[in-house]
Order: sequence, then C-alpha cells, then structure tokens
Amino acid sequence: MQFSFKHFPSSRRVFRGVAVPTLAAVVLGALLQPLPASAAPSADGTVTRVVDGDTIVASVGGVEERVRFLNIDTPEVGTCMADKATGFTSRQLPAGAPIDLRYDRDLRDPYERLLALVKPQGSEWVSVSLAERGLGFPVSIAPNSTYYARVVSAANRAKRTGAGMYSPKRSCTPVSRARRANAMVTQAQGAPVRSKAQYDAANRKLDQALALLALASASRYGVSSTYFGSYTKSLRVPVQRRIRSVRAAKARQWNIVRNQQQNQQNQQNQQDQQNNSDDNHTPSNSNNGWWPPGVPLSYTGPRCYEPGGVIWYPC
Repeated sequence: MQFSFKHFPSSRRVFRGVAVPTLAAVVLGALLQPLPASAAPSADGTVTRVVDGDTIVASVGGVEERVRFLNIDTPEVGTCMADKATGFTSRQLPAGAPIDLRYDRDLRDPYERLLALVKPQGSEWVSVSLAERGLGFPVSIAPNSTYYARVVSAANRAKRTGAGMYSPKRSCTPVSRARRANAMVTQAQGAPVRSKAQYDAANRKLDQALALLALASASRYGVSSTYFGSYTKSLRVPVQRRIRSVRAAKARQWNIVRNQQQNQQNQQNQQDQQNNSDDNHTPSNSNNGWWPPGVPLSYTGPRCYEPGGVIWYPC
C-alpha cells in the first residue's frame, strides 16, 4: 500500500493548543516500527541425541533443533577429556529424556543453533554440572551473560578441588603439562656446562620444555573460553620466565667456559711458539750437546774438531 501526503494537508492538527498526530503520521509511524521479535521457543523438549559435550539435538516445540548449551565450552572432539565431557552429557541426557530449557537474550548463534540452558527435569543445568566437574569452561558471549556467574562459580569449585581438566594427575591437562615442563627446566638448570655438547644438551632440554608448554594453551584444546585462557596463561607464564632465565644463565656459563678454553688455547699456542723458537736457537745434538764456550749460538762458520769428533772450536 502506498500513501501520499498530498491527501493529508498537515501531519498534525492542533486542538486547544495541543498537537495531535493526523492519520498519516499514525500510519507512517506504525509502518516504521520494528517487527516484534519471534516468540521464544518452548521451555521443554525431548532429547534426540548428544553431539558432543556442549551440544545436543532435541525436539523443542515439535521442531528438531540443534541446541548449544549456554555459557559453557567443552574440549574439542579428539582433545584431552573431550570424550569424558561427551560421556557425561550422554549420561545426563539420554535419548528420549525430557528436558527443561531456559533462554537468554540471543536465541541463536551464527550457525543457527538454539542457545539454551538445558537440564534433565528435576536436576541441575548441564552447563553448571560440566563446569563443576572440570569438563567445561565458562563462556560469556554478549548479550547472553545472565547465567554466566553461576557457571563461573561452579568452575571455581572445580579448579580448587583439581577436578577434571584442572587435575595434575592426568598427563594431558594444562597443569600436568606445565609441571612436567617446569621439571625439564630444573633438569636443564642443574646440568653442567663444561663443553659445547653439554651447552647444546641443556638448550635442547629447554626447547623440549617450551614445546610441552605450548601444548598447555587453551587453543590446543579447541576451547574459546576467556576464563580457561586466563587459567592456562597463569600456568605457562611463570615457566616461560624460568626458561628464559635458565637459558640466559647457561649462555653466561658457556661464555665463561669458552673464554677459559680460548685463553688456555692461546697460552698453549704461545708456549708452542716459544718452544719452537728455542728449538731454532738450540745447538745441534749431533755433537752430544757440546758447544764451544763464548761462541754465539748463531755461529755457522768452519769447525775444527779435536780427536773423537765431539769437541770443536771455530777454525
């Protein structure tokens, strides 16, 4: 439908000193109003299957939806403890189980997944349960932050108790990798540096520690949680500082040793040169070490020998 303002001489009429919108203004204003947001999906549903630790497929209001849990991120499939997170979610939400859903401001992510807190009926929200067991990490993507603090509290409890991905007893966790890297640094620190080979061995040990430490970063677990990123950084930074410090100390040790070796070599070279010079000015041993007294060692003139052919004098 098209409207023309020529049908309406004025967009406002004045009654008793008060401006009153005309029909044209009312219609135009109504047309310019934003459309109402879609109604929130149903608050309950039924599990179809579990995709991974933080994603399920469920029937919500009669529509099959891919549901991404709010405010939690679990390790990427194939990384440390991802199978544990998926297993936990599968036990909490078996196929056919009824679930409750709660939504925040944005209902969908860029992949059109439905964003919701999910829980088995009468139980805890799975996002909170995953965080409390160290199997998932708090995530806040604006504007969906309503339930973030609750997930953070659960994650803090897991960190204090060393649960799940915060456990030093599992070789693949960030804290375990950081501790092993730190032990390598200690080994390098105590290693002697009395040769180039020993210096190179200490540096290789430090390189191994650095490589292991890189595996403790949040990105290596496929996790995009600022909370988890800060945690892994707090583990890595002190060890990285130690690596730089020990590497510098080993370089200083090697420089001292190398300078000492160079000085010793220079002294040996000087001694060798002195010995060679002395050899050049030493009388020949062909006469059993005899040299006439008072005759310069540089004498090369004729010699007159006494009987026996040993003692001689300049002729």
